[in-house]
Amino acid sequence: MLRSLTIDDKLATKAGIHVSGTVLPLGNFGASGLFTAIVASIFTVEVVRFCLKKNIVIKMPNVVPTSVIHSFAALIPGAIVIITTFVIKIGLKLDINSILQWIFSPIRYFAGDNILSVIVPILLITIVWIFGIHGMVIATPILYPFWYENLNVNTTAAAAGKVIPHLMTGQFFQWFIWIGGAGATLSLALLMAFLGKSEFCKKMGRFTFIPGIFNINEPLIFGVPIVMNPFFAIPFIAAPIMMGIITYLAMGVFHLVNYPIAIAPWTLPAPLVAMMATGFDWRAAVLAMVNIMVSCVIYLPFFKAFDKSMVEKELKAKEEEKINLGNSVTQPV
Repeated sequence: MLRSLTIDDKLATKAGIHVSGTVLPLGNFGASGLFTAIVASIFTVEVVRFCLKKNIVIKMPNVVPTSVIHSFAALIPGAIVIITTFVIKIGLKLDINSILQWIFSPIRYFAGDNILSVIVPILLITIVWIFGIHGMVIATPILYPFWYENLNVNTTAAAAGKVIPHLMTGQFFQWFIWIGGAGATLSLALLMAFLGKSEFCKKMGRFTFIPGIFNINEPLIFGVPIVMNPFFAIPFIAAPIMMGIITYLAMGVFHLVNYPIAIAPWTLPAPLVAMMATGFDWRAAVLAMVNIMVSCVIYLPFFKAFDKSMVEKELKAKEEEKINLGNSVTQPV
């Protein structure tokens, strides 16, 4: 009985094994069942919350141990969840996994292995960032489930020695586009630290350069600021798009770099972790460095204009300070 419950019916059929009785399709426990797991978790939590809020639980005397009280309190919510799923699956004969895959299929297109899947997320994240809204907070709930599903498939394929099928993963964006954070701002921090002429840019570059190496760019975004700043709105969008196109061509078209197959710590320097995420492909590190240089080139003219404006402001502030100091000295006591 236990063995029949743990045999994948499709695999058994392919292997020529006759399976009788109830079987559990293990295929749904892989990447294809990710959205089902998310929806099931939300549904279960909400049922429990509703029952506890409305006091729809089995009450026990106060003398009963707390652990036992909690166990009995979960019986009614648990029964509701089980009966509901039983009715949907057995009574109505609906496959929730297939239904959810169909519902999310339009969004899946923008997480597929095509150039729009590169450009659209970048536009969404960078444009809202310019207006002070954390772009990743908006994009993550929408796109990361698809990206993690793709990565899971890639990891499984790599472990089996098969061809890696998916290009679009979170690691594709993290290590080849969001270098230094959203907007690929490590390049801007480098320009400020080493090419800045104004005191503001020099100090800001020295302050944000090290965090930028470890993909933390909030000090730069809100310190410069990039938010609502006409100098940097264009490169903040254009640099990631160009880096995305280069990476797409290098990986997806010319197959010069391996596809990502693993999750790596996001607080490590991009070239190193890009190599780790692609199964220690050294070409990934080279690609990340190329993208950093491309981003520097795109940011450079806008940075120079901003730096020049800051130099002018600082000179004007010094002149006004001298005038105010002179007035205070000549003013009679």
